[in-house]
Amino acid sequence: MTAVAELAERWEGIELPAAAARRAHAALHRLGSSESGLVPEEASVRLAAAGPNAVLSHGAARPLQVLWRQLRNPLLILLAGAAIVSVLVGERADPGIILAIVCLSVGLGFVNEYRSEKAVEELHSSIRHTAVTTRGGRVTAVDVTELVSGDRPSSAS
Repeated sequence: MTAVAELAERWEGIELPAAAARRAHAALHRLGSSESGLVPEEASVRLAAAGPNAVLSHGAARPLQVLWRQLRNPLLILLAGAAIVSVLVGERADPGIILAIVCLSVGLGFVNEYRSEKAVEELHSSIRHTAVTTRGGRVTAVDVTELVSGDRPSSAS
């Protein structure tokens, strides 16, 4: 049984209010920790078993996905239909104008959306948060993605 599975089993069946009402030492004991925190080796084992303490983002903007989202716009589909009808009724200038507007709209929308998604991704990757925890009896600053179940906050008593 993995360390994460063992921890999950220890907490299974406990309601949130009951878990929150526990004294710090009882909660630490239930998590397989102590007042001096986890030893760094145990924290590494738990991190490897559970993975990073982070929410996965939707991923990098892929150009084809952004383009597809632009092309699914109902107004653009309506305009393309109007261009087809114009061709069928024998108009020559109208379909060209309509398709130029559609292409311009898709192009500008694509560029703006793609650039904004890239900017958000860069901002997200540049932000780092740290938490202060006790590991092996020492107060340590840890990246929040490396926190594991059983880490003891430095302010816990």
